[in-house]
Amino acid sequence: MRQRRLPVAPTIIAAYRDFARLLSAMPGLMLSGFVIMLASAVGADLVPERLWDQQLAGELLGLAQNAIEAFLLTPIVIAIHRFVILDKITRAYTLPIGEGLFGTFFGWLFAVKILIGLPFGALGLVEALKWPPQAIIAAFAVVLVAAFTLALRLSILFPALAVGTPGANASRALADSKGHVLRIFAVLFLALLPWFAAGSFGGILLGRGATITGSPLAMLFLLMNGVLETIKLALAAVVASYVFIALAEQVKRAAAPRADSRIA
Repeated sequence: MRQRRLPVAPTIIAAYRDFARLLSAMPGLMLSGFVIMLASAVGADLVPERLWDQQLAGELLGLAQNAIEAFLLTPIVIAIHRFVILDKITRAYTLPIGEGLFGTFFGWLFAVKILIGLPFGALGLVEALKWPPQAIIAAFAVVLVAAFTLALRLSILFPALAVGTPGANASRALADSKGHVLRIFAVLFLALLPWFAAGSFGGILLGRGATITGSPLAMLFLLMNGVLETIKLALAAVVASYVFIALAEQVKRAAAPRADSRIA
């Protein structure tokens, strides 16, 4: 398949169309995603704040949370990619730990989660070193841009792994996504923006009561965040599938015409 540019607006429209189909075709799987997201948030909320505030303890807790989330969400993300690209419906949530794909996919998902959190960990480090404010801002900006650029370029790897594309690896993903970072970012940012805005607006409406652990408003806030995080996860996976279809060199022939016709 000849490489072409990633169309921004048509891809977002197609992604939302498939997201709606996804909710209708695999409601049980999406419910499983919501339960995982909610349980992760509740677990993190139950950990004493003083532990999160300690640099080493906070970093270890964050790594553990990312690892558990990546492990439990791996089957869901794989299923979403297969649904968009191959039109394959996965009705039940399972953990196929024995399959080689599961371990590889989980490893990369966990690695990208760490990569996205790296700038914030680096921010705490440079603050501890008592750098001047200008140097802290500059270092944070450089690491943030580098980390997110690499994460965006690797996004094409996940659908490639999920559908068993021959030769799927990090170097191929980086090669296929070269020169397309801004368009990938635009599609992902614009697709997710309404849900980030909804989370911010919901937090404002709930007020300070949402920060009191165990309060009704706090529980409502956790439920709201669980729904929003599940939506963002599903949309990000759908977008990544379309990025793969548009930019990857080795798309399965049966998948390309179906997805291309929805974007056109």
